[in-house]
Amino acid sequence: MTAQDTSTMGAAWLIGWFYVTTNSARILTYLPQIHAVWRCQDGARALSLWTWGSWVVSHLAALLYGAIVINDTFFVVVSSINLACCLAVTTIASKRRLQLLSLRKARS
Repeated sequence: MTAQDTSTMGAAWLIGWFYVTTNSARILTYLPQIHAVWRCQDGARALSLWTWGSWVVSHLAALLYGAIVINDTFFVVVSSINLACCLAVTTIASKRRLQLLSLRKARS
């Protein structure tokens, strides 16, 4: 094994832990967002469904990549959690908007 191989392995190890650390922290940041959109009474109008929806698709792609291309269980688990959290925010916000729309129609 050369010094370059050792250096590459060390860099890969550091990047792996960086991925684990940042994604673990990001999972925790979803919780306040889920709570906020759950409590929202205005249809979560400040939230972009296009943005959150694109994140759902992106995490689905990551999950499929992890499962099919690189066959990495840990990557699949992290991607699944991120997908579930983004899907929760998107679904709750969509439901809140539909509820607000129904309420407005009922008042008309």
